[in-house]
Amino acid sequence: MYFVDKDVLIERLDYIELLTEAFEERDGLALERSCHMLIEAVVDVGNMIIDAFILRDPGSYKDVMDIMENEGVIPESDNRHFQTTFKWRSELTRNYTKLDHEEMKINFLEHLSAYQDYRRNVFSFFENEGQAITAFRGDQHEV
Repeated sequence: MYFVDKDVLIERLDYIELLTEAFEERDGLALERSCHMLIEAVVDVGNMIIDAFILRDPGSYKDVMDIMENEGVIPESDNRHFQTTFKWRSELTRNYTKLDHEEMKINFLEHLSAYQDYRRNVFSFFENEGQAITAFRGDQHEV
């Protein structure tokens, strides 16, 4: 079992929320950073939940979100939205000099609702999960 710092988890969820605000106004490098960090932060939170609840080990970013769907953290529709945007990770990390900013922005805007709903879905999972959560440090926060 891994101990998960609830403060860090909440900080990452706050960061996702911040990145989705005024997303439409971002262009260029700010857009790239926002898209890349949305993907990374969502997967980081997913990994933290997987560690805390001792779920099966994921093999990829896609697998993290599949586990999150299978465990009832996110709905199937949000998983599809995440998967559609995750294709941009390799573009952002490998083909960053040839990015189509307009296409990337359109794609993320089309699927941004999954990122906007993520915090609510995670908190709802914590509230509805029957098993005792003992793998968190920082229990002073209500989730």
